[in-house]
Order: sequence, then C-alpha cells, then structure tokens
Amino acid sequence: MANTVMTNKKLDKRGNFLHALEAHQIQKTIFYGKSLVEDNDVPRQYSFIRKNIEKSIAVEVLPTIRVALLSSFSIDFIHDALITIGFLNSLRVEIYQSGFAQFRQEILNPTSAMYVFNPDVTILGLEGKHIAPGLYENYLNLSDQEIDEINQEVIEEIESLIKVFRENTEATLLIHDFVTPEFPDLGILDGLLNKGQVESIADLNRNLHQITKQLQGVFIVNYQSLVNRFGYAQWFDKRMELYAQAPVAQIMLPNLASEYVKYFRALKGLSKKCLVVDLDNTLWGGIIGEDGLEGIKMNQQYPGSAFIKFQEMILTLYNRGIIIAIASKNNPEDVDEVFRSHPNMLLKKNHFASIEVNWNPKSESIRKIAMDLNIGMEHLVFVDDNPVECEQVREALPGVSVIHLGKQPENFVHLLLKDGLFDTLSFSLEDRTRTQMYKQRTQSEALRSRSTSLKDFYRNLEMSICFMPVNDASLARVAQLTQKTNQFNLTTIRYTEADIAERMRAPDWVLTTVQVKDRYGDNGIVGLMMAKKEKGRLSIDTFLLSCRVIGRTIETAMLAYIVKLAKAEGLQSVIGTIIPTQKNVPSLDLYKQHDFHLLERDENGSSTWQYTHRDEVILFPDYLTIDVNGN
Repeated sequence: MANTVMTNKKLDKRGNFLHALEAHQIQKTIFYGKSLVEDNDVPRQYSFIRKNIEKSIAVEVLPTIRVALLSSFSIDFIHDALITIGFLNSLRVEIYQSGFAQFRQEILNPTSAMYVFNPDVTILGLEGKHIAPGLYENYLNLSDQEIDEINQEVIEEIESLIKVFRENTEATLLIHDFVTPEFPDLGILDGLLNKGQVESIADLNRNLHQITKQLQGVFIVNYQSLVNRFGYAQWFDKRMELYAQAPVAQIMLPNLASEYVKYFRALKGLSKKCLVVDLDNTLWGGIIGEDGLEGIKMNQQYPGSAFIKFQEMILTLYNRGIIIAIASKNNPEDVDEVFRSHPNMLLKKNHFASIEVNWNPKSESIRKIAMDLNIGMEHLVFVDDNPVECEQVREALPGVSVIHLGKQPENFVHLLLKDGLFDTLSFSLEDRTRTQMYKQRTQSEALRSRSTSLKDFYRNLEMSICFMPVNDASLARVAQLTQKTNQFNLTTIRYTEADIAERMRAPDWVLTTVQVKDRYGDNGIVGLMMAKKEKGRLSIDTFLLSCRVIGRTIETAMLAYIVKLAKAEGLQSVIGTIIPTQKNVPSLDLYKQHDFHLLERDENGSSTWQYTHRDEVILFPDYLTIDVNGN
C-alpha cells in the first residue's frame, strides 16, 4: 500500500511537470523538475526530464550554452544529467561529444568538429593515470629526476594544448585537476619518501594551477576535491572503468554535472546576488520572542556552535560581495536587542543591506527587499528552517531560489553552498564594498523623496563621472558587469575576461568604463561601453549600466561621451543595436530618447539605430562633473 502511494505521488509530479511544460510555464516546469530529482535522484529521472525538454519548443526561451566534452575517459553517460541540471538552472545545454580519448586531435586540428561546433565552454577531463601514467604505475621504480621530468612534460603538454586552443577559439576552457591514488604504492609510508606519490601529484596540480592563472578564460575544475567530498568508494566504478573506460559511477554523474553547471551559470550571468535569511532557528537556535536573549542558542556548545558556523559562512559570502538581507516574522525590538546585546552575534546590522522584520508573509518582505535593492527576483536566494515558509515563498515567488535548511544546523553550511549559487568567475574591488554601495543607493533614494524636482535631486547628489579605458585592474569587474547586468543592458551579450582582454589588444576597439561618485561615496565601476571602429562609423557592441545607478541620467552622459569620441576620431556616425529580453525593458527606449534614427527592426524585435554629426549634439547634463582619463 505504501509503495502504491509513493508511485502515485511520483506520477502526479511527473504529470505536473509535463502539464507545465506543455503550457510553456518554464518556471513551474523547473520547479516540478527539481522536485522530481530531489524525490528520487536516479538516472531514469534525468533521462525522463531530458527526453521531454528536448522535444519541447518551450525551452527555447532559455539562454543556450554550447558545451564540448573532451576527455581521456568515457564521459558519454553524463549527457542526461548535464542537460537536465542545466535546465533546472534555467539553461538550455547543447553538447558536442568528442570521440573516445580524442582530446589531442580535437584541440590540435584547427578544423576539428569541436571547433566547428563553436562551443561556449569546452571541458577537458583528464585522468592522471592517462596523461601521467608514470606517477600512478610502478611509482617506486622512478628516480626523483624522472618524477620531475614527468611532471614537467605533462605541464608543458597541457600548456601547449591550451595555447593552441586559445588560438582557435574564444571559448571558456575548464580543466580537471588530478586525483591522488586511493592507495599510494608505499601505503602509509608514502609521506616518508623524498618525493612521495601523493606529494608529486599535488605538485602537478600546483603547477597546473600556476599556468592557468596566467591565461584568460581557463579555469580549474577541482576534481580532487569533488572526489574527496563523496569518497573514492562511491565516486569510482572499478568494473565500468575496466569494462568501458568509464570510471565515474553512474550515480555520481549528476554531482559532476552539477559542478560543471556552476561554471555555466556564472558565464551566463545567472549567479545569485543576494542572500535573504530568516532569523529564529536560522541565524540562532530558538525563538527570540519566546526564549529571550539568554535562551537563544548561539555559543560554543552544540547546537549553538553550529549556528555560529553558519554565521561565519554568511560573513564570508558578505566579504565575497554577496548582498545579505533579512526577512523575519518577529518583533523588531526583540531582534534589535539580539544585534545590540548578544556577545556571540557575529553578523551586525550594518552587514545587511535591507532588513524586513514584521509579521507579513515572507514573500511580501522579499518583494520589498528586491524593490529596495532594485534587483530581480531571479538574483535572490532565501533560506529558512521552516518548510511552510519555504513553500509559501516558492509558490508566491517562483523566480526566487529557496533553500529549506531543516532542523540540523550542522548541515546549514553544506546546504547553502552545495549548488554554488553564488559562484562567479571573477572577483573585484567592487565586490568587497557591494553592501555599502547598496546602502548609498538607499540614501540617494531618500534624498530623491526630499527633493522638489528631478533636477534638484540630481544637483543635490553632487555626481561625478569618470570615463576610463578598460585596463588590467578593471578587467575582472568589466567581465563581471557583462555577465551580471540585465536591466540596463542593450544587448545582454556575456563576455569572459579572455574575450575582453582580446579586444583590449585590438586597435579598432574602444572599451570604456564608467565610474560614478556622489555625495554618499564611490559607487565604483558601474557602467561599460564597448564599440568598434569600422567603415567610417563607431558601432556600439555593449552599453550597460548597473541597476544601482539607473535613473540618474548617467546613460545620457555615456552617449554624449561616445558621440564626442566618434567625432574626435573622424567617424561619421554612431551605430547602436538593441536586443530586447524579458529583463532589459528599462533600456529599450534609450536611443529613441536621444534622437538616434531607427535604421531597421527584425522579426524578433532587435533594432539598429544611427546617430550622425548632422544631428544636434548630445550634451553632458550640466549637473554632472565629467572626468575623462583622469583629467
């Protein structure tokens, strides 16, 4: 009887999934897909989801990422999990699979099928025993010199492959690091060798990390850490390794796919920006309104120690540039007392960019937080110990990622981090000060409400704008802006640091950052323009502005700058393109509002606009202080 109930429940969820897919309700389809996988994480679930989404045109609204899989071992069985997990993260994954162990041929041949596929991401999965067999087999027969020579030869080959790869494609490259043997040849005495087996492979990994640091658009997949997380015995299938050169156990393939998808999500600008936390039984144990300041658990004894560990991790995310906010059903006075008086409270009120403590539904508080911060729901992650509150937010706000923490606080850190929702491919100075910048925005909005007119508001803000060429110091931030900015982004084309670095070297490209300061502080680099000089005109490829400073006429100053630049270069016109998306509505009228002329509009709504020097010159707003190249 119980099995029948479980079977019916699963059929209902599959039915809900199919119904939502047929109705082209993508967010609901993703919601039911996640539920299916969470209920029964087995290969047939991934196969079911992949089969149905590949038949549906509904998924065509999702951003596509083209992935080439190259490896020294058989990885074909990962396709179901990779396509499904990509979909559950709002991505449409297309895969090119190379022939078995053909990675050298694919990379070295400039006309290979991999290059013809034109991937966004290429994954190079190498088993250490395949590319450096000497370090894994008969290790005790090697001299120290031979070990060093093997290490050097492997690194030189990988470096050579990467350089050829970069000459032929701008795709991002992900490379596995190498796993140490489960049982070193000398067993427990391995550490006593002058060059132990584990140490030598660790040296190989260190050298691999060193060369990738010097190359744009190349990232290490920490495969050793992934295997350690789940354990050798679970990760590897020794029978399938011997039978089909497929060493990764089938049940572990979704975990490998999830690791890859972390990179895909970051490349496509889907990293989360804001963590919204509950308080009672989330940041501390117990209920402050019932247990009082002395009764809540937040100390060095379990379970209080687990809540402190969770706060430590949230503080780490804060230092990485993640915005943190509070949505709690509570009395504000009780909460204030905890922040003010509890000696073990690591997180302080100044760490939070927005605080909603009231008795409203959590979804209403989260809406208010998103409005205060001017960010989309898709950039929010909500965590709560209460399953009812989690379900209420999921139903009301399907775009928000919801993590149910449960009742075991020692698991909170793992649950928060395991899917890599906040992972990015760059880290900049602006990340360190992001919460402060959002607080500055709140202060400026308060000034707006006190001003008698918009011009009065703009003047009172005392804004200055600095236009500077993109350089090595700003490269990470610039790539991050292209990957994350959605609302005021005319084309929403995503670029990696490698893409932008290549344009920096090209004389026909103009890459300009926009830094804004006001009376409340430095907002950092908040805007970017990338344009190409061609055929006597300046063609704008990228024009974007962070949501933190939308509505201040900075976009007018940016256009005035670029039109003035084109004239100084002797170019006859400025051409701009708009590619509409569901999220960039605030920017769609930019060219029209600044007297550009429409040249054409295609069936998808994309449009091309032109500004010539015969037109009235776009002027810098007179309430802005303009600084060009530090002058």
